[in-house]
Amino acid sequence: MWSRFITGMRMSAWCKWNDKRLRAALLSVAGLLVIDLILYSTIIAPSASELSAVEARYHMLRKRHAEAVLVNNQKKAFSGLIVGMPTQKDMPLLVKSLVQTARQLNLSVSSVKYDIPQSSGEFTMLAFSFPAEGQYGNVKRFIYDVETSDCLVGIQELKIDSDNGMVKMEMKLIAYIKGQ
Repeated sequence: MWSRFITGMRMSAWCKWNDKRLRAALLSVAGLLVIDLILYSTIIAPSASELSAVEARYHMLRKRHAEAVLVNNQKKAFSGLIVGMPTQKDMPLLVKSLVQTARQLNLSVSSVKYDIPQSSGEFTMLAFSFPAEGQYGNVKRFIYDVETSDCLVGIQELKIDSDNGMVKMEMKLIAYIKGQ
């Protein structure tokens, strides 16, 4: 039924296949489409994968550079740390400055005991005890001053006891010193 209807249709004059202009236009469009597909498959698609590979390498190089800059900055900071590190001869001065800080905060300091061990390496860890007694606020301030001081001293152990409104503190401090 439809076949008779389709065969009975008439095409307009500008749309006939026998027309050379229509055939030329359709063939040129088909040819351009084929050329476009060939160019896409040979140039554009491979360049997209190359672009992702180049971007991945760029990010890797950028990360490496950031790590190298960080290492250089850390080397500078560490070399400054080594230069500022006390030697065995500086230990009495370090203890004296801690005692002066404690006395400025109205703390009474008992005898500080430290023993400089013989070191065979470049650095030696020195532990010493620092007993003090005073009011709670002053003891608290002294602990804060030790923690935030420029000296390379760390608190290893802290014992606090109260007696008649006074706070007794036994602090074990550690410091790294340069070996001679």
